[in-house]
Amino acid sequence: SLYSWASTLSITLLALMTGYYTGGYATTKTKTSTPKAIFLVFLISGLMVMLQPSLGRTVMQETIKLPFFTGIILSQLIFLFPPVFLMGMMSPMIIEQINQTVQRAGKSAGNIYAISTFGGILFTLLFGFLIIPKYGISLPVILLGAFVILFSAVLLLRQKISVPMGLVLALIILAQFRQAYVSYQEYSPIHAKGESLVEYSEGLLGEISISNQNLKSPDGRPFKARMLKVNNVMQNQAVLNYPKASLVYYVNFIRNLVGQLPKKESALIVGLGAGNIYSDMQLYNIDVETVEIDQRIYDYGVKYFKMKPHPEKSHITDGRYFINTAQKQYDIIVLDVIVGENVAKQLVTLESFKKMYELLPDQGTLIIEHGGIQDFSKNKFVPSLHKTLGQAGFEVSMFNPVKAPNNRYGDVLFVATKNKPIDKNNIFVAEDMLLSAGPISQYEVFLNDFDTSVPAELLTDDKNKTDILLRDHYLHIREKRN
Repeated sequence: SLYSWASTLSITLLALMTGYYTGGYATTKTKTSTPKAIFLVFLISGLMVMLQPSLGRTVMQETIKLPFFTGIILSQLIFLFPPVFLMGMMSPMIIEQINQTVQRAGKSAGNIYAISTFGGILFTLLFGFLIIPKYGISLPVILLGAFVILFSAVLLLRQKISVPMGLVLALIILAQFRQAYVSYQEYSPIHAKGESLVEYSEGLLGEISISNQNLKSPDGRPFKARMLKVNNVMQNQAVLNYPKASLVYYVNFIRNLVGQLPKKESALIVGLGAGNIYSDMQLYNIDVETVEIDQRIYDYGVKYFKMKPHPEKSHITDGRYFINTAQKQYDIIVLDVIVGENVAKQLVTLESFKKMYELLPDQGTLIIEHGGIQDFSKNKFVPSLHKTLGQAGFEVSMFNPVKAPNNRYGDVLFVATKNKPIDKNNIFVAEDMLLSAGPISQYEVFLNDFDTSVPAELLTDDKNKTDILLRDHYLHIREKRN
């Protein structure tokens, strides 16, 4: 979110600032004004990098219990600050070593900072576009830290350090590498009783896990379920023996709704989840295209939730990019991107909704899901989204598939249409394990169910307060997870 980025950047700059100052001070001391000191700092920084994945998880588990801003700043001070601080120290120390005359000082400093910045650009591009999407973050960081350690160890050996010191360093390096790798191999996001891990991976969206659970039906009969989690937050849940059957309220509600829409020959789903909405639309012979930013989501939907493979109709790209460049209309657009902490806020702006308005025919329908709300009365995001949809030209209705008492918690399903509102009294829900039979009007919620104490914000590309409006929602998601 906006807060995590602001915290990360500020802690990084703080670490560099103090590292530059400390490195400059170290050059004034005889013992630390040597190549050996530089290589030792480099080695320690590599150790800190290599330990980041395991250290980060431990730190986050503890600091999540603290107040939000305290926790986010303190956690990054503990596991992000040290390696960046140590690497910041190296620039002035290297500059001091290569300066032979005062006249060359400026050129030397410029060269060092240029090389350092170039390295940052190169590795940002490599990790952002190639390494993280394919291999995740933990293993590449461990290997990168190991490379830094080995490289600095070689440089230290060339300084002819003593044999005892060399042996001690070798033992420390081997022990830390083993600890980092074992921690990586043994890590599991599954902690709940009766839940077993099926598959786990890291990539573009972060951590994705597939697990099986032991559950009971409303009448007390035990059965097994399958769950998809992103960053340890549930995204979907289905019956293990029939994984196309979702156990999520809004998915079943959408299945009932879509079957009774006046126009439903084609559909676009942005945010694939486990693929249950796609599978449900196949029941109505709808021509469906899907957009998902992470290839793993599509692959897991096919492998674990029996979604029909549709590579020619699947687009692995950013949803807003696809919306902006789409050249055809769809009778139904489903926007399922406001779940947990992975909110694609670029998709919920006025400019984005205007483009979606153009992609829908006169009888077209836009469906947007906002799930996991713990307290409607404190949610400021829903009124803002409602206002933004209205400003884009839509007629907007809202429903809570969970049908909680007094609408205090649950999901909010936005159903936006062109020209006239959806006919709520002539669309019915069939009874199942989650939903009760009747017209969808019995599930309707209204703006006064939410926090309207201040005027709703219009969400635009230029002024998008999604993260700020969803802050309490993020915190509730994390509190529920822990």
